[in-house]
Amino acid sequence: FGRDESNVPPMSNLQLLPDADARLTAETTFDCNVVVLAGAGTGKTTLLVNRLIHALLREPHPLRLSDMLALTFTNKAANEMKARLRDRLHGLLDCEADVQSREGGSQCLEEFRLRYHVSTAHVREKIHVALSDLEKSQIATLHSFAAHILRLYPLEARVDPHFHEHEGTQFLRIFQDAWDAWLEQE
Repeated sequence: FGRDESNVPPMSNLQLLPDADARLTAETTFDCNVVVLAGAGTGKTTLLVNRLIHALLREPHPLRLSDMLALTFTNKAANEMKARLRDRLHGLLDCEADVQSREGGSQCLEEFRLRYHVSTAHVREKIHVALSDLEKSQIATLHSFAAHILRLYPLEARVDPHFHEHEGTQFLRIFQDAWDAWLEQE
């Protein structure tokens, strides 16, 4: 991936990491899929939050948070991601290029303004919209998102609209029954 670095200020302490270019590419590339493979504690959640923020603020074709989906495996991770996103958005509003936030590794409004060639007021407005959309966002676990879809389309999924999520052997039995029925129909 090539980057146009004209008029783009340094993006904080991220540049000090050996994989800084790959991280920035993952945060700012939207014309293809990006796969991140990394161990625990390496910054995957931070990268995903940064990617969400770039998707919200980028030009052209910014997205609304209510049009995005961010999935995790645990409720703890989903809640952490939403909290970090909220903190970062508030931090951007508070951060008019102050040195302290740069030392903390976060980006400031000025950096987004320069990267996407928009006014500070434009960036601030997008952040306010994102904050208003945050509680409606689909930042969730795989299971809760799947349950949400099943509740939206219970007839098509052939499930009781008032179903309860179950784990363990009951799931296996239900899946096996559905699989056997599908095989018989096919």
